[in-house]
Amino acid sequence: MRRSLDALSVFSTDDLADYDVISDGPRSLESSIADLGQAPLRSAGSEPAPLPSAREKFDTVALTAEDIQAYVRRSLGSSASGRGDEARTWRVYVDGVFGPLTPRRRDVLQLRQAKLCFPSVHLLVGVFPEDVCEAHNASTDFPHADRCEVVRHCRWVDEVVPDAPWTLHEKFLRARHIDYVAIDEGTSIDPDCDRERLKGYDLVKSLRKAVPTRRTNMSTPMPRAHDPFRKASKPRAEPEPEAKQAEGGTVKKAPVSLTQEAAADPSADLKDALETPFEEPPEPTPFEEPRVDEFGTGHGV
Repeated sequence: MRRSLDALSVFSTDDLADYDVISDGPRSLESSIADLGQAPLRSAGSEPAPLPSAREKFDTVALTAEDIQAYVRRSLGSSASGRGDEARTWRVYVDGVFGPLTPRRRDVLQLRQAKLCFPSVHLLVGVFPEDVCEAHNASTDFPHADRCEVVRHCRWVDEVVPDAPWTLHEKFLRARHIDYVAIDEGTSIDPDCDRERLKGYDLVKSLRKAVPTRRTNMSTPMPRAHDPFRKASKPRAEPEPEAKQAEGGTVKKAPVSLTQEAAADPSADLKDALETPFEEPPEPTPFEEPRVDEFGTGHGV
């Protein structure tokens, strides 16, 4: 009969010192992991370093958290002094259509600035529903559920607001406990931004609840292959070797003599002219009798 052995019957006290033994109990695994110690957690603002090529291409990639927060403090001025403890977590809101998150669309880089505008930020991102986009002629690349899911997987986002209003109002700000709204610089003069949407941003600015995010500019122009405004050049028509029947008559070929002269090598004539010495005409003597031509006029002296 096989006898069951426990850990103490197999190992001595000295042997057990070299092993990590998980004790019995409902939280034995968690307790053992805690005893082994945990790796230091990364802070909320830590991130992998951008590529050198990305720093050259997108001007806001190189902005650090300190740069962004100093810029926000300067823009808020005295209004930031009476807003409470600096250690608190601020609820910052950003809205948009949000298709594919790419640096060219400036979405991800704006979300990064919104997340880092204060030392501690809870970032809410509002995604416009499809019916709202259709009512304001805003094109969408993906369905509403897909766009919300893409935003949810962004590392900077803490909360997704799927029913974002097109025009911000005080009732929405109070219901979501929003402290600030991040607005991209130049939005008020952007022709692509709807006027109704700008009314909500103007309200936010009047309530001193707006924080600016710097617009991302690309230093490298878009390749020609992806330029939507470049028209494809038409292929040049090759000349026909033979004459074709034209409308209202026929096109005749050039005379054979002209064709042969055009086909002749002009350099041969030039070569002959260079090799042939130039002969000066003989000078007439002072007492030379005038010669008479067939018309009865003379020439000479």
